[in-house]
Amino acid sequence: KFISSAVPTTYSIHPRNPCEMPHPLTEQENEPNEWQTSMLNAPCSDPLYCCFSCFCAPCAIYMQRDEIIGEEGKYQCCLGIFPCCQFELPKIPCLCCEILCCCGMAASANRIFVMQRLRIKPDPCDECIICCSNILQIVAIFARCCLDDETATCIENIADLVFCIVLSCMLTQTAYEVKHNPQTGGTWPTLYQPVMK
Repeated sequence: KFISSAVPTTYSIHPRNPCEMPHPLTEQENEPNEWQTSMLNAPCSDPLYCCFSCFCAPCAIYMQRDEIIGEEGKYQCCLGIFPCCQFELPKIPCLCCEILCCCGMAASANRIFVMQRLRIKPDPCDECIICCSNILQIVAIFARCCLDDETATCIENIADLVFCIVLSCMLTQTAYEVKHNPQTGGTWPTLYQPVMK
């Protein structure tokens, strides 16, 4: 199940030149495996977890990250996927600050880590959903600068609602993958675990 030679030599999930910042999913495009469920179907695949992650996303993100780091793992902001964050910090309170201040990036880091460990290629539909949510957030910022308060507030509420739904789908997809992937046996991959075949 495992490729022993693929054990990372650093704690970052995607070691790279600190001067460069390619997209973390660039090298995943040719991987052989697919998600057990897409983000679009994730709410129907596990509705209870989807509701939990929708109304309590920080708790879901923390629980996932705690499994990934393990008891003896070293904490890095967003699992070190960004070159500027590849240094060790105390897990508490730094993980709590990451989740509360940057919950979208924290959830994305968990999802990318699982994709890399299980060699899952990106789903085009998932990427479109995430992209649409990001675009709505940008539109909401411009609306606040250019439109009247009532219209801007309405657009912001729509953007925030979409963000919460997409975040919930992302967390549910990641948890469902670990639970149902035949290679994991329901156990979360950890920082010190080699990449699976």
